Amino acid sequence: MDWTIITYLGIVFATLAILTVLLKNFSNNVFSYVVAELIYGCVASYAALKVAHDFFMVFTLLAIGGFVGGPIFLALCIHYSRKKFKLMAGVNAVVLVCTLAVAIDAFLIEPHMLEIKRHAIVSDKLDTPLHVAIVSDLQTDNLGDYERSVFQTVANEKPDLLLLPGDYIQTMNYQEWAVERDKFKQTFKDLNLTPKYGTFAVQGNVDDFSCWQQLFTDVPGHTFEQSETVSAGPVDITGLSFYDGRNSELKYPKKDNNNKFHIVMAHYPDFSLGKVEGDLLVAGHCHGGQVQLPFYGPLMTASNIPKRWVNGDVVLLPSGSKLIVSRGVGMERQHAPRLRFCCRPQLIFVDLLPSKIKPATKTMMSPVVSSWDQRSEY
Repeated sequence: MDWTIITYLGIVFATLAILTVLLKNFSNNVFSYVVAELIYGCVASYAALKVAHDFFMVFTLLAIGGFVGGPIFLALCIHYSRKKFKLMAGVNAVVLVCTLAVAIDAFLIEPHMLEIKRHAIVSDKLDTPLHVAIVSDLQTDNLGDYERSVFQTVANEKPDLLLLPGDYIQTMNYQEWAVERDKFKQTFKDLNLTPKYGTFAVQGNVDDFSCWQQLFTDVPGHTFEQSETVSAGPVDITGLSFYDGRNSELKYPKKDNNNKFHIVMAHYPDFSLGKVEGDLLVAGHCHGGQVQLPFYGPLMTASNIPKRWVNGDVVLLPSGSKLIVSRGVGMERQHAPRLRFCCRPQLIFVDLLPSKIKPATKTMMSPVVSSWDQRSEY
């Protein structure tokens, strides 16, 4: 365990010990509970800011303060107030149950509660239907059953194209990364994951410049180190470089004058704010915010695009291009808290259809695969 976390836990438990003495000696004074709440909240927050050695560690420590120390503190308040202040004890009991429920959902359930989202996009630039899978932000440090099940789902769909908008493996050092690289490549091999027109991948912000392409040395398709356009059967695919994807003022006209359907992919979605010629723009990075609040949405998205764009929906841009920003299938690793709340991981399938085929023909041929599937037509 990280010494930063051990230090923070020491501060939290020392504070709880002091507050136990306070509440025990002044349990008949209602203001003692208010003072105790202020003390715990201030100490837990201030200690997280002072002890953490990076941005994401602050949130990890705050999560520990809220979901480990918080329930213990609430239990103390309930214990000492239950006889004289029954209403307060009841309110604290409700808060305790809600806190535990949120923790169970955010840390244990939702991170693996994969949502499958389906879109149909019609274009007169297409002569034949194309089934496209988008797998964004795998971002794992231990490729296991969950990650394999994601790729198994993709393999079962038999996509014509597999688009990977970056962030594949996030480990602390190259030795750990190499282990996960081999597992990643073996997964593709075991599942015989070979889309008809190939797999296309760009670099994410957790992917090392010098070695990320090793993941795809045996995978038919193309990895984009620099911004370029390649042909993939009936469509053209432009993969943007790491830096071009971050550029919200990017100007990237289509290189060829042909009338093929044009997909533009990058890790960061910021390029969609620029002048980029493409029929479908694809990105990841934002994780949907990873934590969303009801009626508010993502707390943060690490991007300049509007937060309503990061849910994996098809967004119609003023230019006429359509944008899909996936919530991703993984989550932030290393020093970040490993949670998702009101923001399930997401696997996206897009049916690109010729205008002569009605959208409903393909998307509604069969009933919804599971209660987590969502379908839309454009």
